[in-house]
Amino acid sequence: MLDHFEFRQLGHKTLMHKHRGGIDWTRTRSLPSKLDCKRARVWGYYKIVGVMKRLPFIAMIFSSLQLCSQHLSDVWQLGVTLPGIKPAMTFVNGSPEPYIETRKLSMFVTNASISDTLGQLLFYTNGQWIANRNHDTLSNSENFNPGYATDVYYYAGLGITEGTIIIPKPDTQFLYSLFYVTFEQVEVDDIIITQPLHLSYSEIDISQDSGMGEMTLKNVLLIEDTLTQGFLTATKHANGRDWWIISHEYSTKRFYGWLLSPDTIEGPFSQWIGIDIDYDAIGQSNFSPDGSKYAMVNYFQNTVSIFNFDRCTGLFNNALIDSNFTDLDWLRGCSFSPNSRFLYINNALELFQYDTWASDVISSRTKIADWDSNYNPLATWFEYSQIASDNKIYINTVNGCKAMHVINFPDSIGIACNFLQQGLLLPKDSYTIPHFPNYDLGPLTGSPCDTLYLQAQNSSLQTQNCYRIYPNPASNWLKMVYETQQDALFELFDLYGRRVAAVSLYHYFKSRLLDVSKLSEGVYAYSIKNKNEVLQSGKVAVVK
Repeated sequence: MLDHFEFRQLGHKTLMHKHRGGIDWTRTRSLPSKLDCKRARVWGYYKIVGVMKRLPFIAMIFSSLQLCSQHLSDVWQLGVTLPGIKPAMTFVNGSPEPYIETRKLSMFVTNASISDTLGQLLFYTNGQWIANRNHDTLSNSENFNPGYATDVYYYAGLGITEGTIIIPKPDTQFLYSLFYVTFEQVEVDDIIITQPLHLSYSEIDISQDSGMGEMTLKNVLLIEDTLTQGFLTATKHANGRDWWIISHEYSTKRFYGWLLSPDTIEGPFSQWIGIDIDYDAIGQSNFSPDGSKYAMVNYFQNTVSIFNFDRCTGLFNNALIDSNFTDLDWLRGCSFSPNSRFLYINNALELFQYDTWASDVISSRTKIADWDSNYNPLATWFEYSQIASDNKIYINTVNGCKAMHVINFPDSIGIACNFLQQGLLLPKDSYTIPHFPNYDLGPLTGSPCDTLYLQAQNSSLQTQNCYRIYPNPASNWLKMVYETQQDALFELFDLYGRRVAAVSLYHYFKSRLLDVSKLSEGVYAYSIKNKNEVLQSGKVAVVK
């Protein structure tokens, strides 16, 4: 057991496009390159000619700078265990754009990937092998994650929920940390079971192999113990730089934690809290976007566990357990809303919401929807969920269908969250969904361990002038990119002073999106407020 370990230190995509009479999956376009981002700094680069014809006065009003912000979770690798053409999608332009691609790596349940700050895929894994952005085997990654599950039991991707997670190594530009489990056959009371017996770590340098990446540190053992199958997740330390990596011991109440910093991995730390995890083959765990809460759902035990989490110490507290489910509920997925208030959990046939701000969180559980009995082509039962960069929550299907379910407004209470079954159509079958932590989470302002950013805290939000609004003009999505330590509210007003749209700018994100596709063409005023203080104001144009 390690107490302390030190280390030394896109091509074209086939995207989905709607057209009259159906969906065309084969139109090809390029993801934005670095040159595109430079060009985009001239306001309205892509729209300027048409805009000048229709709105000639806009040029005298606006001069908005476009920034290339964090897009680390923008590319989702999807699919099933069959070889050949597989679905994927990108959020680089704001809304999800499904496409198809031919790749060798198949997906079952385990699914992790990461992109660069332009939203271009770097590498991805199914827990058995790792592919670079060209879908070839990542250099020096052979024999990655060896074990019975990897080498014998599965053939096209591990069936372990949250079996691996990718973290950018703090204070580095090209290094990425990969944490993962496999499982072995274990005899318990004369019964053969399959459980992970260790958690391992590897490091990938994306600058190697002509920019394709190379595994430079492989299969470093972090702990030997009987662990749960998956439930591997992470959130940032309160200093906004380091990362807490969380796992769980099998058949006990013990959580394990590690702290990833620029040159060390500290741990394992352990804490006994919650319930024994005895049946763990299916289920999910997630942190809230602000890192203050953690939830786990367990399939066979039919329990929801909700904890507060201290980002300074890495300790859980205030355990809340909801076991008021029938034997046939079989819980599967969980995700928090962008504002970190609402927790969504589901079994195959039902979606529920908890209000974590309620005085009695467990009693706040509300049913949002029942499965609508649709097939595409198989039953579209609910499985696992993931919050996306468009502020929506996506739920994949148990049977590998050509659709995902969508919670459109997860910050809203009750059915106002607007859950749309089969809200996103896919070009091919998929029963997997990636697992991403909140890469944009910053320091916890005012906490005793927010020592890396003390100097920055001395200046006010106004003097930092840290909000960038683009594209301007906009047609579909308006993006806000910012670096702040306080929450704010972005409001959009028409020429009569009526508020037509708004979005909360939470300090634990670095960007937010606002859908302006349904607004009429014209000029709109915006303001960004913190409580009653106006931090920034200006104008944007909406064009069609």
